[in-house]
Amino acid sequence: MGVFAMSPHDPLVTLIKTAEGKAKGERERILTRQLLEKAPPEDLAGYSAADLNHLVNGRLAFLAERKPGRTKIAVSNPEAPFADVTMIDIINDDMPFLVDSAIGLLTERGYDVRLALHPVLSVKRDSTGKLTGIEAKASSDSQTMRESFMHFHIARIDAAESAKLEEDLKAVFSDVRVAVLDFRAMQQRLREAIASYQSNPPPIPIEELTESIAFLQWLLDNHFTFLGMREYKFEGGAKKGVLEPIGASGLGILRKSEIEVLRRGHELVAISPQIREFLMQPHALIITKSDVRATVHRRSAMDYIGVKLFDAEGELSGELRSIGLFTSSAYTQNPNEIPLLRKKLQRVVAASGFLPSGHSGKALVAVLEGFPRDELFQIDAEVLAEMAQGILRLEERPRTRLFVRRDKFDRFVSAFVFIPRDRFDSDVRRKVGDMLAESFDGRVASFAPSFGEGTLVRVHFIILRNPGKDPKPDLVGLEQRIVETVRNWDDRLESALSAKGTEQAVIARWRGAFPPGYRDETDPEASLKDIEEIDALSGDEIGVEFIRAAGDGPLEFHSRLYHQGDAIALGRRLPILENLGLQAISETTHILSPGSPTGRHRAVIHDVLLQAPANAAIAPETFVNLEAAFLAVWTGMAENDAFDGLVLREGLAWRDVSLLRALGRYIRQSAASFSSDYMAQTLVKYSPIARQLVALFYALFDPRLHNEKEAEAAQVKIEKALVDVYNLDEDRIIRRYVNLLTSLLRTNFFQNPKDDGEPPLINFKINSKLVDGLPEPRPFAEIFVYAPDVEAVHLRGGHMARGGIRWSDRPEDFRTEVLGLAKAQNVKNAVIVPVGAKGGFIPKRLKLGDSREAIQAEGVRAYTRFISSLLDITDNLEDDKVIPPSDTVRRDGDDPYLVVAADKGTATFSDTANGISSKHGFWLDDAFASGGSAGYDHKKMGITARGGWEAVKRHFREMDIDIQTTPFTVIGVGDMSGDVFGNGMLLSRKIRLLAAFDHRDIFFDPAPDMEKSFKERERLFALPRSSWQDYDKSLISKGGGVFSRSLKAIPLTSEIKALSGLTGDKATPQEIIHALLLTEADLLWFGGIGTYVKARAQGKGHRRGRQSRRHPEGQNRIRPRWRRDQYRCGR
Repeated sequence: MGVFAMSPHDPLVTLIKTAEGKAKGERERILTRQLLEKAPPEDLAGYSAADLNHLVNGRLAFLAERKPGRTKIAVSNPEAPFADVTMIDIINDDMPFLVDSAIGLLTERGYDVRLALHPVLSVKRDSTGKLTGIEAKASSDSQTMRESFMHFHIARIDAAESAKLEEDLKAVFSDVRVAVLDFRAMQQRLREAIASYQSNPPPIPIEELTESIAFLQWLLDNHFTFLGMREYKFEGGAKKGVLEPIGASGLGILRKSEIEVLRRGHELVAISPQIREFLMQPHALIITKSDVRATVHRRSAMDYIGVKLFDAEGELSGELRSIGLFTSSAYTQNPNEIPLLRKKLQRVVAASGFLPSGHSGKALVAVLEGFPRDELFQIDAEVLAEMAQGILRLEERPRTRLFVRRDKFDRFVSAFVFIPRDRFDSDVRRKVGDMLAESFDGRVASFAPSFGEGTLVRVHFIILRNPGKDPKPDLVGLEQRIVETVRNWDDRLESALSAKGTEQAVIARWRGAFPPGYRDETDPEASLKDIEEIDALSGDEIGVEFIRAAGDGPLEFHSRLYHQGDAIALGRRLPILENLGLQAISETTHILSPGSPTGRHRAVIHDVLLQAPANAAIAPETFVNLEAAFLAVWTGMAENDAFDGLVLREGLAWRDVSLLRALGRYIRQSAASFSSDYMAQTLVKYSPIARQLVALFYALFDPRLHNEKEAEAAQVKIEKALVDVYNLDEDRIIRRYVNLLTSLLRTNFFQNPKDDGEPPLINFKINSKLVDGLPEPRPFAEIFVYAPDVEAVHLRGGHMARGGIRWSDRPEDFRTEVLGLAKAQNVKNAVIVPVGAKGGFIPKRLKLGDSREAIQAEGVRAYTRFISSLLDITDNLEDDKVIPPSDTVRRDGDDPYLVVAADKGTATFSDTANGISSKHGFWLDDAFASGGSAGYDHKKMGITARGGWEAVKRHFREMDIDIQTTPFTVIGVGDMSGDVFGNGMLLSRKIRLLAAFDHRDIFFDPAPDMEKSFKERERLFALPRSSWQDYDKSLISKGGGVFSRSLKAIPLTSEIKALSGLTGDKATPQEIIHALLLTEADLLWFGGIGTYVKARAQGKGHRRGRQSRRHPEGQNRIRPRWRRDQYRCGR
């Protein structure tokens, strides 16, 4: 039994014991143990004991017979459980170099060795070679033979490759056998040569001869593995002499007379011109590299030791040629102790002039001792001295350097390249090797990097030269090319920045800032643009650039987005690109890390490959327009929608696109049935017409181009183009645009833009009488205001008109809401001057969850922009002289009268409006807006509500009910933030408000506590922009609550059912509102706009507004005893 070095509890031990237990005989059991006990456990992972038993049985069959002195090899493809591998079995007389020679061949061929088992077996065989026994332990029995058994698994190969591998293995083991068998004979022959030198010294300087003899004796002292030897006879003289092999002098792998180790052209020969020249020189030895790689021991070029032979007269008679490999001890021994090398090093140190004990002398010795040993054996002292001095200087100034030595026999070039450690990697090594190979017309035979303690890496390249040409490259130029190759990306960036005169602080900031992926695809010169873009940014700004790159198709180009900070989500960027009409094909994000005084921070470049549609107009200015449009959308200066497709499709500037968008928004607000998206898609589809629409606008209103004839020409072109518009709706959309453009009176579009950082406002003064499709009543004129953050409208009943400005919460149809208010205002002002006017605005950037303060601030900002925009295109008066607004074409007469007032949501805004008036120098100054600190507050005074309430009190008094002392029930339409509804619901403490609804919520309080509910309504009235959701839910009676109208269904409590008359467990908000209009109550109080009760004679066509269209009810079906709305109150 063998002794296990591993724990008896090791899984491998258990596995082997289990496999032994399955063995059917003693031989099988012993082979199991000896074959597997030293196997790496991980190599046997996945195999069962049965698998290993199967493996051992197969090997036992292979061992069954071997002829004495012969190598037996088999390469096979077994079945399961080893069907994924090819097995290699080898058995040979035990001798050195077997396993490493076999693995060397497999590795050189690129085979992945998955399992390697190589026990030495003690076996017995009969005279025919049949196996008669396997010993469990090594035996000294004369009948026992030691055999080396090797078993390998490699990735599966086919039968033809297997046969080739088997033949190559046989050749390798044949070389191993003869090298081992002749090893002593080769050593003995060398001793004879040494004896000849000693007994009959050749005509060589005594010092060199002494060193040569010492060197040969050093080789014999286990410093050289002899693989082959042959003796040659020299004939023919110095000029034409040849070396002829002497009979059967070949030993080891040179037994075969056809094997040579020197190359001439494409042939291996016994002598070359360079060898002949060397033979004539007064040296005893030739030490170089053979042109043949060793097949024994390790796969590398064999070392060639040539010993010159001389006759009795001292004439050159031949050469004793040895090939083999220096042993590991030859590479580790101090070169100052190795004959020949020690003298060579002494000459180099002496030639330097340095004291051996001084700093420079010691440094030089360290350089020499660190030289590759093979190189020291081959290099001349003079070349070594020059090279060592150059290397020594690198310690003072580390940099990229090249040192080259040509082989004496011109077969290869030895090149040392020193590379800064932080610049060295496999890619640099490969590029430098390729450059050397190209320069010397050869190939990289080997490379060996050496990492010392300094900042440089030394890479030793052996370039095996191709026969024929004899290139002599300019070494200075070659070194400079290597310097450029070794210079990394950051070095080249630094040079590019320096060439621009960039400050060193900026250069240092960007060194090391770019990631590998960026450097791989971007030239340092090209990165200067990226640096410029990023350095120009501050805060959360972005930069964007649209460019073509090499390899882009005709419709392909890139967008590069720059940002200082974290990466920007694709979801924020992609919608903008898509609305511009671009398709994103792929994206690369580069995370940069430029330096800063506080360390490195982050910057990002998003590079998106884009494809434009086939009909895109990619002109030289297209990229400029795209960049401007992207930035406008990103910064909120423009909206992100389908209109943006006109930038790419027709080459329009983003402001012209905003113009078309603004016109479209008015058309949408004017009760048109077309969505904004549909209108945008139509204009993009017929983009040349869109360009003509812009041209028409410019001809009408650009003060520099104003030309009615040009306007008429543009209309003619549009009319002709409409012939090719076959869809009726698309035709109508385009005609609505033309009609609206010709109905415009003024615009601020061409006024100098305000430098206030706000999105640009576009406004139009419109002759409403001329606009197709407007619902009645048509105002005298109106101003529509559009911006990405606010939209608004102001309707006037005549030249001299006044009325309130409302903070609307109906973004889809705020003009309809304002029109309804204006209609009532005109009725109220029928007998006074001025006539009625109304306005409304929508802040578009309110966010869900904003605080009340934030909401109020945004409302004031939107109101301010709206009022300012109204004044931008309104005439002024100065000393009774009309002053038109600058840069404005007026297609109407003088119109200096503009007065506004407060309304819902703007009760406290009058001072703001008057401040804007004063800032504009408007002639009305603080009389521009009624109310404020110099006027009155509608909501605070409650004028409208109190007037209506008097009518309510009178009607109830006619029914003998005093609603100031008698409780009464109310159903309400509105909310407590409103002027009419809020004030009205506080005019009696006897109100029992059972339910109410506005456009947002439905409120239920089936059994209200009059006093508590009054105080809560009072609180909500004082709370800015309150809603029913702000109502204290703890004060609501059982079964009540506040429900959003956005819910799909609202659960119905028994109390709500009893109040509303509904019977199901849930109902939609629309169903509930309809029921509330029919609920029995004492008063139905209409304090909101848009919920109409139609007369008996009215049909559905009389109802206007999205809210009123949903819940109309005939007045004959309304069940409260009395109702009051703010229209009746003459608001």
